[in-house]
Amino acid sequence: MLSIIISSYQPDYFAALEKNIAETCGIPYEIIKVDNPGIMGICEAYNRGAEKSQYENLLFVHEDVLFETMGWGEILIDYFKNPNTGVIGVAGSNYIPNVPFAWWDSFENDFRNIQQCRDGGMIKTYDLQKDANVYSLDGVFLACTKKIYHQFRFDKNIKGFHCYDLNFSIRVSSHYQNFVTSTIMLRHFSEGTINKDWLNSLIRYRKTFRKPGSQAINKKKE
Repeated sequence: MLSIIISSYQPDYFAALEKNIAETCGIPYEIIKVDNPGIMGICEAYNRGAEKSQYENLLFVHEDVLFETMGWGEILIDYFKNPNTGVIGVAGSNYIPNVPFAWWDSFENDFRNIQQCRDGGMIKTYDLQKDANVYSLDGVFLACTKKIYHQFRFDKNIKGFHCYDLNFSIRVSSHYQNFVTSTIMLRHFSEGTINKDWLNSLIRYRKTFRKPGSQAINKKKE
């Protein structure tokens, strides 16, 4: 019922997650591991994995996480009973600026349901009280149906490991409703890499998507 696609380059993290999924998912699933020690961008890795999937529900997830919620698989696929559901995530934003941006740039517009760690220690638990409608989603966890995936796919023109999540989720949000779930909790063991390559990717790939038509411009934010 669920195809879980992982671009993998850290064997210890992958092994721990594989065991964790077996203990917590609660529904039939398959794990599609795409070995990727820097040999391809994450868009190519995810597209390769999706093409091998056998189930109608897809989850693209980083390997440096563990699921805290028991039975999260059933919770996840329940979202897709609504045909207007786009992408489900655990962190994202409901405002898309006209400039290159990080989804967490506007605090009142970002929503998270995740336990964030650094160097093995807990930094903070973001405990969302109810699901949030959003446009953009963080790539740590992106779930959708195969129908949605085939409509939008990950953009093969995006190279490397940055901005793919904004591009994919925002394009989907122009036609469907994306959510940050309040009912699936992850523990995430890294914060990502904020560096010059990340910034250049934001600038380079901002032109690959537009703000959703339903969003009004907030001049103060811009």
